[in-house]
Amino acid sequence: MAHLQTFRTGWENEHLASYLLSKISFIANPITIADDIGVDFLCTLFEPRVIDNRKQLFPLRSFAIQIKSSQSSFTADNRIEYLNQLELPFFVGIVQQSDLSLSVYSGQFLPMMFTEIGLPQRLMLCPIEEEDLPVGAAYTRNRKSCELKLPFLVKLRAEDKLDQLDSKTKILDQRCTRMHANISTKTAQEYIYRLDDSGGVQIQAGPGSAKTFRRNLYLRLAELFYNLEWLLDNAPADFNRAEYELYDEFYKKLTDRILPPPLLHQIVDRLRQKLTAQTIAGCKRI
Repeated sequence: MAHLQTFRTGWENEHLASYLLSKISFIANPITIADDIGVDFLCTLFEPRVIDNRKQLFPLRSFAIQIKSSQSSFTADNRIEYLNQLELPFFVGIVQQSDLSLSVYSGQFLPMMFTEIGLPQRLMLCPIEEEDLPVGAAYTRNRKSCELKLPFLVKLRAEDKLDQLDSKTKILDQRCTRMHANISTKTAQEYIYRLDDSGGVQIQAGPGSAKTFRRNLYLRLAELFYNLEWLLDNAPADFNRAEYELYDEFYKKLTDRILPPPLLHQIVDRLRQKLTAQTIAGCKRI
């Protein structure tokens, strides 16, 4: 019985991708028969360092990648739930045997898409050559059939030298860092997404955020007062009384209408007591 050329080509592409990815990362290949999880490799980027005259590889960020042989858009209908629950950055890699390369495309907008439209009935993934893409143009707002664009990130080549590999590893690591943060904020139900590495964010209101934004505010206020207490105890020169009074006034107005969670009430009450004791001690010295 003859062997199908398409299977052979797919096998060659997967091995070429494995070779190129292994130059910058530790890789694992999930079993593709009984445990087909929707990606071809799970990778952990590494950073070479010379210690005791020996080069050692230290792990950086991890990601999942699906390998394709064409840049054509493809359906992911049977992996929607998996992609929604995936706690790793998701990439698509396009293998080109002609120049022994792997072009990597970023699924960075997946958390934002799922937050805004939920789980679509159909999902089309579209690798594109654009690198900078605004979130407004990243996916169609159609829950019945959604198209998600995957912007180009980096191209790995068999001929890459060490300095080129280092540069491309940094690009991948920076994007993974941002994507990890966005996956975490989605999981934590905070819905404030990082759009770039210079501070740009996307705040997404909606049915999920509407249920959690008050809780998130209380937690941030508690964090604020805990830090003010820390400054008062450990760096009093950096404690700003006027700043404290501004936040305390906001807390008073808030609690006139809403009962705060115990965590927030406890820290505010404790900080007030410390400041009162400090004021009394100052008056006695005078």
